[in-house]
Order: sequence, then structure tokens, then C-alpha cells
Amino acid sequence: MKNYILFVTLIGPILGHALTLDQATKQAEESSPELRGLRASAEKISWKKNEALAGYIPHLSVGYDHFFESTYLREGILFGGALASVPAAFPQDNLKLDLSWTIFDGFDSYYKYRAAGLHTEAANLELVHAQFKLEQNVRIAFYQALGAQKLYEVAQQNIKTLDDHLSRAKLTARAGYGTQFDVLRIEATLEEARADQEQAENNVQIARDILFEAMGVAKDDGRNLEGELPILEETIVPKNLKFTTDEREDIQALVKKQQASKALNTASKNFWYPAVSLFAEKQYYQFGSFDPAVVPNSDYQSASFFGIRLKWDLFDGGASYARQQQSLQSEIEARSQTDRAQISMTKEVDMWKRKFSYGVSLYRARMRALTQFQESVRLAEIGIRAGSRTHTEMLDAELDLIRARGGLVKAQTETIEALSRLELAVGHKIWMGN
Repeated sequence: MKNYILFVTLIGPILGHALTLDQATKQAEESSPELRGLRASAEKISWKKNEALAGYIPHLSVGYDHFFESTYLREGILFGGALASVPAAFPQDNLKLDLSWTIFDGFDSYYKYRAAGLHTEAANLELVHAQFKLEQNVRIAFYQALGAQKLYEVAQQNIKTLDDHLSRAKLTARAGYGTQFDVLRIEATLEEARADQEQAENNVQIARDILFEAMGVAKDDGRNLEGELPILEETIVPKNLKFTTDEREDIQALVKKQQASKALNTASKNFWYPAVSLFAEKQYYQFGSFDPAVVPNSDYQSASFFGIRLKWDLFDGGASYARQQQSLQSEIEARSQTDRAQISMTKEVDMWKRKFSYGVSLYRARMRALTQFQESVRLAEIGIRAGSRTHTEMLDAELDLIRARGGLVKAQTETIEALSRLELAVGHKIWMGN
């Protein structure tokens, strides 16, 4: 893998085989299974408005009955003092057109339509927040992968430096200016550095796997990461930055869901009211030769009626009341979810503000330390040449420089993550850079 990483790092930009943060974000938006699912969910939920609206739109149905064989019910009646048997005839062919129009249903359809609209708004808000969250997660993963790549480069540089130092230590030991102890200590440090390099190499692949997973790509395609770790200043984050629900689409979505639950709870109370509807029916029928007392007709006859219907379920075993109680508890549950999210978000904003401020301060401190350790290494090299310093002192200075290089990269990546998490917490971009 080491040779592969080196090849991609050196040859990738020349061949145009590179991946920038903008490209990673764009590909994530196109490939993310989560976004595809949320888009489908929002589309599905939007159709519930049409379903609820159908409650106030006239319904028209058509039906056709044809009987191949039938024996009519017969009823005996007195006709002129004599007993006559009259068949209870029905048509052999019957075409029916039914029209019904609900004009009052206890506001059930109205509140269901309102709830469907609120759920649609909530789904669209969740989609917007998911897109923003995906962008931030890709940015975090990209810079962590880029940081891992730079730490790997630092590990390589450390080994090269220690190899050079070991060669000089062996020369001075043979010349009598150094000791075997210095050589053994550098060799031990070099072995540890090689193990650190292997770990850094593994961390590169782990970070890349996380990045490509965030992008919605099943497998690392080998593109080299192109870019630099940004240097962030504390002034990026306003001191008066606070959490507001208006800028968090996911919190607004919870509020919409809470309002929808309230509307559904109101709709569930419709069983207290009667349902009123208009109805009409038009029939075209034809009698068959099922009974000798009924004369079949070759042409269709017609019949029609129109009326108003009132239906009121006085008792249904408590099912309607049970559904109303379920809706009430769903409303309470939705309200508690909204309240819990608002409380946690306020604390989250404060936490990430502090971590970002700490990260900026830590980066500055490590940058100053890096300069100091570089100067220490330079002075140690001069001292060795002058004979006033030992290789042990030189090694100590180099180890401090090694830790400072890695610490600087880690401070940058942690600060970038803190900023991205803070932007997620407040619900909008703070830093306009990449």
C-alpha cells in the first residue's frame, strides 16, 4: 500500500486523477443513498395531501352485474280473494352509476389535509437539513483523510531524518566522537518510527474509506486528495453566535410534525359528529327469463334516485375513542421530541464554540513550538559539529520536532471538525471558505 500511496500522490495530479473537496461534496449529493431515500419519502408524503383532499371531492363509481342463473324469492299475497305467488324479481343485467359527496364529516378530512401539508413541509425541511449535514460530514471526512495523508508524509520524513542521523551517529562512533549508546538509542527510535509509519499508512486508508462512504461510493477509487488544511482564525466565529430554531431545518421539521400531530388529534375527534353526504344513483337494467311470471325485456330500462344521508356511530365498542387517545399521545410525544432537541442544541452550540476556540489556540501554540523545535534541531546540529553537543541531545530535539509536526496537523483537523460541528449545530454556514 505504501508504494500505491506514493504513486498516487506523485502521479495523480499529473494525470488529473485528483479529488477536491468541491468534487467530493458534489458526488456525495448525487450518490448519497440517504438523500435519495429522503427525496422519495418527501414525494410519498406529499401525495397524502391529495388523499386527504379526496374526502371533500365527489366520488363517482360504476358497477355492472350479470346473473347467469337465478331462482327468485317468491312471496304469497291475497289478490282479489285468491292467493297469488309473486316473485321478488331483480334484473339479470344491471349497470349502476353511483355519485356521493360528503359535505360534513366532523372536519376529519380538513384536519387530515392540514396534517398532510405539515408533514410534507417537515419532509422537505428534513431533506434540506440532510443535504447540509452531508456537506459538513464530507468536509470533515475530507480534511481528516487529508490530515491522515499529511501525517503519513510526516512519518516518512521522520524516518528519513532518523536514517540520516543514524548514519552520522555511526560515523562519529567509529571516529571516537560518539558512543555506541547513541547509535542504539537512535536505532530503537527508528524502529518505533517505522511502526508509527505503518500505523499512519493504515490510518490513511481508514480515513479514505470513511470519506468515500460519506460520498456514497462503495469503494475507494484511488483518487489523490487535492487541497491544503485551512488555517482558521478565532474571529471566524462571532462572539454573540447563538442557537435559534429558525435556522435549524431539522428543528423546524420537528415543530411541523408536532403541529401535524395536533391536527391529527383534532381529526380523530370526528366520531363525536354525524357525517352528512349527498348521494345519487342511476341504474340501467334488464330482466331475464329466470321466472315465467316475469316478462324479460330486450331493451334496458332506467331508474334513478337522489337524496341526503346522515350517519352517526353512537357506539363502536370504544374503537374511535381508543384511536383518539393514541393521537393525543402522539401529539405529546412529538412535543417532547421538539423540546428535547431544542434543549440539547443550545448546549451543543456552546460546546463546539469552546472546542473551536481551544483548537485555534492549540494550533497557534503548536505552531510556535514547531518553530522553537526547528531552531533546537538546528542548534543541536551545530553543536554536534562543534563537539559541544551529543547525539542524544540531537535525538531529543528531533523527537520534539517529530511530535510537533504531527501535533500541528492534528490540531488543524480537530479545529476544522469543531467548526463543521458548530455549523451543524447552528444550522448555517459560518466560514465561507472550503
